[in-house]
Amino acid sequence: MIKVLVVDDDKLVRKGLISVMPWQDFEMKVIGEANNGAKALEFLDNHEVDLLLTDLEMPVMSGMELMRLVRERHPEVYIAVLTLHQDFEYIQEAIRLGAIDYIAKVQLEKERFEEVLGRIHRRITEQEVRLRKLRIQPGASSPDESFATDRGYALLSVVRDPEQGAVVEWAVRYAERFAELGRQVLFFTLGGGEKGEEGLDELVRLASADAGWTLIRLKGIQGRMPSEVYDQVRRYCEGEFFYEYDPAVKIMDRSLSALVQNVNPVNDDLTFTVMAQWLSPGWIYREGLFQANLQELKELRLPQAELSGRLYVLADRLDQLACKTGTTRIRLPAPLNSWFEVEAWFDGVRKQLREEWGRAPYSPEVVQSVMSAVSMLHEELDEPVTAAEIARRVSMSRSYFSQCFKEIVGTNFNAYLRRIRLDQAKHYLRNTTKTVLWIAQHVGYEDEKYFSRSFREYTGLLPSEYRNQSDQDREG
Repeated sequence: MIKVLVVDDDKLVRKGLISVMPWQDFEMKVIGEANNGAKALEFLDNHEVDLLLTDLEMPVMSGMELMRLVRERHPEVYIAVLTLHQDFEYIQEAIRLGAIDYIAKVQLEKERFEEVLGRIHRRITEQEVRLRKLRIQPGASSPDESFATDRGYALLSVVRDPEQGAVVEWAVRYAERFAELGRQVLFFTLGGGEKGEEGLDELVRLASADAGWTLIRLKGIQGRMPSEVYDQVRRYCEGEFFYEYDPAVKIMDRSLSALVQNVNPVNDDLTFTVMAQWLSPGWIYREGLFQANLQELKELRLPQAELSGRLYVLADRLDQLACKTGTTRIRLPAPLNSWFEVEAWFDGVRKQLREEWGRAPYSPEVVQSVMSAVSMLHEELDEPVTAAEIARRVSMSRSYFSQCFKEIVGTNFNAYLRRIRLDQAKHYLRNTTKTVLWIAQHVGYEDEKYFSRSFREYTGLLPSEYRNQSDQDREG
């Protein structure tokens, strides 16, 4: 059972999460709650917790500071963050601090509860499997003896639970030494004779025909201890193999000395810059930019878990942009087992968006400019933006921009801005206890009375009435 601590300064949010989320369906149990980071840390010091679900903006100690201290004092605890923030940089910082998932409070609607908890449960399970692999003691014979042969073989799979096909059966049967380093990592050496090194043609044939496994022919193991070789093979499977895997290449030759490259520490500023490039829609229409963005992301060599977390944040942002202008939904499949699948996902998203936005009778450059404008509106919801200012920033005339915006987005600029501001206000009213004035200012209204009047025109209710109705619906 996964033991959960819920941390949020808003009592209604805490109680709502604890009471309505289907925790037991995903082998979870809430064992505690706290209204700020300091109390959460005190609870963690005195109780065994597996998952910390924390808000980011809290008094006394922020969620970010709590995450930093938990990473130092309780590194075994998994963290998922709960936030109203849609700021890309803010969310990326949470992922960098070790969050396995990011949950926008706007997602916490009844029909998405199972999706949210299912995703968290899946990521915890994947992390646990990965840690178990690192702890496995290989069952090779003579573990204290160095290898006498210079060549070894590894069977690697990107599939989570690969079938033990003919190539594995052959390796188990004819190996001189054999070690299972994990469900996806097998290592063996061969002796001489017809079914040893002389039988390599059959091994190669079986490997070529097995879609689940890739055969690595590894040189340079002579004189090395098994523990050293096994560690290198594991690290390769956990890291570089993710980026090198190609389903069309079933046999790869590698040397032990070059198997695990010296990877520089992740540069957070560079990572943020590279990820932020995907929020500008130019890559959707320009092949050269698309390929350049892919290459820069690949060259970061982010660990698989961190890459998945950052792609989830990106998918969420692209989905917000897409669903505001059409019916397209952007989802990140789980899991992404290789860079090959990452590229395929980006390519699919690109085709989705081109098809959705290509329905307007405008050039790709014009559509790109309008979608950049839409992205700006969502990023600067609390700012006093105008159509003239946004048109200038995307290098279009005011009149032509307004015409294109209406035909591509489906409504005029002011109506669209009003809608997304008031939709965000609805989310604040449902999920926080912030004052109406605070909400008005954070969705771009300086005058509380004007905001309330606009909100009533949009929903038929005053902000306070809408909040009361939402509370009653939640309790019911």
